[in-house]
Amino acid sequence: MKRVTSFFTHIFGFERLSKYERDYLHDANIRSCSYMGFIVVLIELWMLIRQTYSKIIPKYQAGGDLYELFIKYTSKYWLFMLIGLGLMLFCLFYKRNRRLSKGQFAALLAMGVACMAYTAMLRLETFTQPGEAITPVMATIMNVMLVSVYVFLFVIGAAIVTYALFKYLKNKNIVVLEHLAIIAFTLICLAFGIFVSYSDFWGGKEIICFLTMVLYVGCLLIYRPYVTIMILGVSFLGFYFILLTYQGGLSFQQTEVVISGVTHKIISGDAVNYVTFFISLATICFAIYHGRLTEARKSKALEKSAKEDDRTGLYNYSYFSELAKERIQNHAEDAGKYVFLFIDVNNFKSFNDQRGFEAGDRFLLAIGEFVSEVFPDALCGRQADDHFVLLTGTEGLAEKLNALNDLVHDYDDEILLGINCGACHPNSASEDPRISIDRARYAAQLIKSRFQTIYCEYDKTMSEAYHKRLYIINNIDNAVKNGWIVPYYQPVVWSDTEEMCGCEVLARWMDPVYGQLFPNEFIPVLEEYRLIHKLDRAIYESAFRDLRAAMDAGRPVMPVSLNFSRLDFELMDAVTELDGLAAKYRISKELIHVEVTESALMDNFSRLNEALDRIKALGYSLWLDDFGSGYSSLNVLKDYQFDVVKIDMRFLSNLENSEKARTLIDCIIQMADRINMLTLTEGVETRAQAEFLKNIGCNRLQGYLFGKPMPRDALYERIDRGELIVSDRNVF
Repeated sequence: MKRVTSFFTHIFGFERLSKYERDYLHDANIRSCSYMGFIVVLIELWMLIRQTYSKIIPKYQAGGDLYELFIKYTSKYWLFMLIGLGLMLFCLFYKRNRRLSKGQFAALLAMGVACMAYTAMLRLETFTQPGEAITPVMATIMNVMLVSVYVFLFVIGAAIVTYALFKYLKNKNIVVLEHLAIIAFTLICLAFGIFVSYSDFWGGKEIICFLTMVLYVGCLLIYRPYVTIMILGVSFLGFYFILLTYQGGLSFQQTEVVISGVTHKIISGDAVNYVTFFISLATICFAIYHGRLTEARKSKALEKSAKEDDRTGLYNYSYFSELAKERIQNHAEDAGKYVFLFIDVNNFKSFNDQRGFEAGDRFLLAIGEFVSEVFPDALCGRQADDHFVLLTGTEGLAEKLNALNDLVHDYDDEILLGINCGACHPNSASEDPRISIDRARYAAQLIKSRFQTIYCEYDKTMSEAYHKRLYIINNIDNAVKNGWIVPYYQPVVWSDTEEMCGCEVLARWMDPVYGQLFPNEFIPVLEEYRLIHKLDRAIYESAFRDLRAAMDAGRPVMPVSLNFSRLDFELMDAVTELDGLAAKYRISKELIHVEVTESALMDNFSRLNEALDRIKALGYSLWLDDFGSGYSSLNVLKDYQFDVVKIDMRFLSNLENSEKARTLIDCIIQMADRINMLTLTEGVETRAQAEFLKNIGCNRLQGYLFGKPMPRDALYERIDRGELIVSDRNVF
């Protein structure tokens, strides 16, 4: 029984529709009205031209009064011309969330006023008078239909004027007025169809106009099926009874017909056709309604995927940016009251690692719900990962952020969670929201490691650093192309002889605007925006080129170590690039050492694992950089075949006063020796550190004690002066 009830509820349109589905059907009717209005205008133009040539001109030439002829033969056509134009403009200018322009407002206002003013023509109309062939009832029906057309015309005009005023002055859609205009147009069509067809029926003509109008209304203006049944039912039944007021109208009386000697009783044919047309039209209307409803649901699914973030249900970043720009522009005078927020979740990666990715997805969904709950009136979206963006007002902002931080913090009892939030006010209504969001993101990064500080607003003091950051992002290609990326070389020496056994290649950016940029200024930015591979590729080629130049000039040649980040293996085929450069510059593989940081190996990244295996197989020396700076050092030593372990410089901090530090370094070196790995310690700055490391068996040393990073020419000057001696010992 429930299924049967549900079926009929669905078929007749009693089911509850979502706001999106209601809006979709309403917008479809608006579009249909624009087409209908255009068609009406064309038809009435044709009828005006036809009437002018067939009746007005001949009768005027015969001495008729032009004004009376004009009123008599064209007033109804001008009436429908106004209806068509008004409806067409009303529907063409219809935009759900966009203010009318001055021109659109003026056009709608003029058309609405014209529609209302034209109703004054009713007093000039010649009403139908009873006569020999026209009963008082018939005359009354004709006059009521005519008056109805003018009344509905006034309603359309008033609806258009009111709608235009609200839309232009307040950018507010009055949905009731939209429905009122459409319903008034529906009733005009039906009243006009009855008026014309009833008149035609007296002259022995068919009821084509009425049937055309109900077909017009039923197939283009789609209401809920039960509403359609009511409109069509009342129209057909009412018109049927109206026709019965004329002698010889439609009838369901049976007629006896003799066929092959047999008498058959049949119902009057015109009545059968009338009922059949009603049933057919109702069925077509049902089919169109359900077709549109299916389209609405498909469109909703597509629009949802285009607008919503699939993890949280908030807006995705692209659509959020569009809406934010629209909202700021629509409230340009109050733009200063809005602020963009960039919210980053502290320790989300740790949560993912410990709880798993499915739990991480549930956490993101919960954060989305927290954001919507705390900021109910804000525009909320997810940029990526655990990054959320909002456009909100400034009132009560601190309290809301504290409430959001508490909700995030309380989500897990064991992992320390929280938020940090950067904020930026838009400079102007025309500015791209993504600029403000990026500034807010920059402010958020400044407090990322401070759990007690959850809010930082972008201000003028941050502007220089932010613009430098943008400059780096926008000019990395220019820097590579124009040679602004320069390799610097820091000597590596044997611990026992302190003769130079190689150099680490480090990047410097010699910029025409900012001067020399240091790695801590541009490397984090390029890594964040996944552009680091462009810089690294340029440094690799410069190092190979310098090696080739030194060999061609007969200079002493020493191995160089090149730094590879995890992103290099993601964003380019780093191994192929390396091997291609070696072949291009004819450099022996023994002269190239590949350094990979320990942090890059913390996750099981299959592409990186395969790349490291290829590097070893091709004959390059593989070094582990920054050993001891992460959390998985021993696992890394166990799982990978490194030739050299570079001990992080932080182990040398306070070495002279820390027995524990000396013991740890000693243990690391002994352990590396037992698993057949050579050792290199970075950050050596004092003679005491160098002596200690030599005595405990560290193979190589690197640090300011032996030389800071320097350009190639400065390195060779020191070699030429004898300050640095190039070792002839085999580096392995």
